[in-house]
Amino acid sequence: MKLFHGSPYLFDHFDLSGAGEGTGIKFGLGVYLTEVEASAVHYSQPRNVEFMPDHYLYTVEIADLTDDNHIVSAKPVAESIIARVEQALNTVVPADKRSAGKEFRKWIGSTLTGSKKVGLEEERRAAELLDSLGVLYNVWPTAQTKPDGPKNIAVFNAARVTIVKRERIEIEFVHKKWILKNREQSSL
Repeated sequence: MKLFHGSPYLFDHFDLSGAGEGTGIKFGLGVYLTEVEASAVHYSQPRNVEFMPDHYLYTVEIADLTDDNHIVSAKPVAESIIARVEQALNTVVPADKRSAGKEFRKWIGSTLTGSKKVGLEEERRAAELLDSLGVLYNVWPTAQTKPDGPKNIAVFNAARVTIVKRERIEIEFVHKKWILKNREQSSL
């Protein structure tokens, strides 16, 4: 599956050690990717940060989505995934945590750490457990008004993302959005 990632940083592989420093972890810990190139371009400039001098657009590949390898932030969790998590944690997932991937993911993190507040450590633990059980991704729509449209994906394990192309890009701010002005391909 081909996706995109925008960043002000040049790198050869993804690394989650700095996760949460750019745009946060609203959709869990992971490498944030999108099916929409323009979205990746926009996010190459972190919010609430002075304009960065460099911007890069990464084209990446990940394994295709299957019914069994991802959760969807605002949709019910597949029963097969619930069963694997219940077996791993030796507990029953509460009914109210099954109806949305977001609540399910947060419940896992809180259960693993004992914390009632979900922060970076809880998200890290949830991502590690889910990935170890073959649940590789958290998915959400690029536009809440189009739930079945293009997707954003958080990949829980950075090693599962392969960079196939990297381009240095120039961006400009137009109509409250960062857009592509120019691009040049970089070698990997």
